[in-house]
This record gives sequence, structure tokens and C-alpha cells, in this order.
Amino acid sequence: MTSPEFNLTSKPDINECLARIYAWYEQKIIDRPPVRFHHHNIEYERHRTVEGPWETPEQRWLDAEFQIKTFVESLDNTEFKGETFPVYWPNISAVAYNLFMGQSAVFDDVTAWTRACIDDLEKLPDLKIQRDNRFFRAVDEMTDRALEIAGGKFLVGYTDMYAGIDCVAGLRDSGQMCLDIIMTPDPLKALIEKVWTEYVEIYNHFDSKLKRGGQLSVTWMNLPSPETFNVLACDFATLISPDHFEEFCLPSIRKEAECFTHNVFHLDGPGVGKNIDAVLELPNLKAVQWVQGYGDDAPIMQWLPLIHKIQAAGKSVIVDLQLDELDEFISKTDPTGIMLWIPAEPKDQDEVLKRVQKW
Repeated sequence: MTSPEFNLTSKPDINECLARIYAWYEQKIIDRPPVRFHHHNIEYERHRTVEGPWETPEQRWLDAEFQIKTFVESLDNTEFKGETFPVYWPNISAVAYNLFMGQSAVFDDVTAWTRACIDDLEKLPDLKIQRDNRFFRAVDEMTDRALEIAGGKFLVGYTDMYAGIDCVAGLRDSGQMCLDIIMTPDPLKALIEKVWTEYVEIYNHFDSKLKRGGQLSVTWMNLPSPETFNVLACDFATLISPDHFEEFCLPSIRKEAECFTHNVFHLDGPGVGKNIDAVLELPNLKAVQWVQGYGDDAPIMQWLPLIHKIQAAGKSVIVDLQLDELDEFISKTDPTGIMLWIPAEPKDQDEVLKRVQKW
């Protein structure tokens, strides 16, 4: 796999790091497994305690000049080591696709959430993408402005979008959907199909902008692709059985996966992880991002059987671990297909890369 070479002032070694990512997609290693130095949800943390001329948090989120300026200023104090790339992506939270359809949301300093707006599955609203609404226009503006100034400074990505059943969960209410699965399954399936209809078209709208601007396909996961990249997800699956996951979730996820070259499934915790066998059978699935969660779920060593199962299926896997877990993890895991996300401080990062190089 090849792509145009990049010259970035913020990351001089970008091309050799991209080569490691492209090899990782294929469960290959050039010289070491990829390593991203990443603190969970850092994209949201930068919004905290920011004062300005805005009357509401939503106005701040949609302020294109502020968002891009904040990102560009952060480049001055950041060294992007390992496979940590300087990517600006227009972030209006994980409910962007719902917002594009006209659903309202409540924004705070950290994220946004929707309120259910479908009370009757037999009386659905239009649910068409509204390219003239303020959310779609804001993401378009952020994308266009970022492409204008990116130059040799940073990569530009697309916003965080989910169609399928997670989108429906925002429209209908997750608890009500659990009842729908039992009481009104066919109308629920029709709604899932309806919200999926325009997804690829909207993805292509943004991805085409990136490609015309000489960019790669990349979003919040920070994994660039010279072809098409997509994050598959189904957080709603934690509330239902594996049988219902296969019946209600997999059809749209499978269709989505077929449309993209590089799909990574965002496996968000043990509740979703119970469906790993079905996930591993998805077409075009290159990798799984395992997100074990917090508290008792956080220590990585307890999840080795799951990680090894993903590897045995011929898929790559993103693993979150703490710095003090690194040596034990390395000693008990084959490096093939592994990408490490480690929240190491800058002073420790060179040493981490040396340790991984010896793996």
C-alpha cells in the first residue's frame, strides 16, 4: 500500500510512521508495532474551562475559527512521537450524524447528547440529512478552513459519524428500543434501515474534500488511510443479547463494512465484547479497537484471551494500556497485529519506543 509522501513540520518522520500503520492493517510489522501516545478523550478535555464571547457551549463547539485556532496553537507545544499524528478533525461530538438530520442536542464543556424525538415508530419524521442546517454547515466550514491552512503543518480528517442502530438509539431512546426489539421488531428494523440510507453519500462528501486537498482518510481514531477509512461501532449492543445483536445490529454494520477499505470496529467494553465472534466475521474488517473501560475493567492483562482471539482470527487490534503494564504485556503477547495506545508522558516516550522495538 502506498500513498503520496507528506512533509509536515510538526512530524518530520510521518512517512515512516504511515508505513507502519499501513503494514499494521495487514497484520505485518516493518520494524516494530505502531505506538500512539494518547490520553483517553483528550479531544474533549481541551474544551474545558474555556472562556470567550459565546453565550452557550454549543456556540463554542460550532465556532470554526476558534476550534481550528485552538488546534493549531496546540501544535507549538507538542512533539508527535511514534504513530501519533497531528490530525485536526471537526469535532461536534459522536452524535454528529443525528444533528445532520435535524435532531437537537444539549452541549456542555465535554460532549453533547440528544433527547429522544421519535415517540411512534409508525409516524416517523423525514429523517433526511439537512445540508443547510447549522451543524452540517459548521462541519463544512471547519473542514474547508482547515484544508486552507493545513499546508505542511497537519493532517485534516472528517467528523465523527455513526449511522445504524447507535444513531437510532439517539432518536428513539435506548430503553424504549429494548422494548421495540420484543414488541415491534419490524418497524424498528425499518427505522434502522432508513437512517443508514444516506451514510455513504455523506461520508463521501467529506472524504472527497479531504482527497481533493491532498489529504488521507482519517478521523478521531487517528489512523490514516490512503483509501477509505471507517470506524464501525455499536455501543447499543451492551444492552441486548448476542442473538438480538445478530438480528438487529449486524445487517447495517455489515453493509457499512462492505463500503470501505479499512474498517476498525470500536469494541466499547465487555458489554459489546460479548459479540466478538460475530464482529470478527464482518467483511473488510481490518482491526478491532478494544476499549476495556475504567475501574476493575481497566487492567489489560485480564483481557489477554480476548486480544489473542482477535489476533488468531487474523485481525489487528488496538490495545490501551498503562505504562506500568507494558513489560508484562509484551512478555505474554505476540506483537503481530498489535497497536499500542499508551498515555506516556513526553519524558518517557523515547524509552517506550525502544522497549517496543525489542519486542
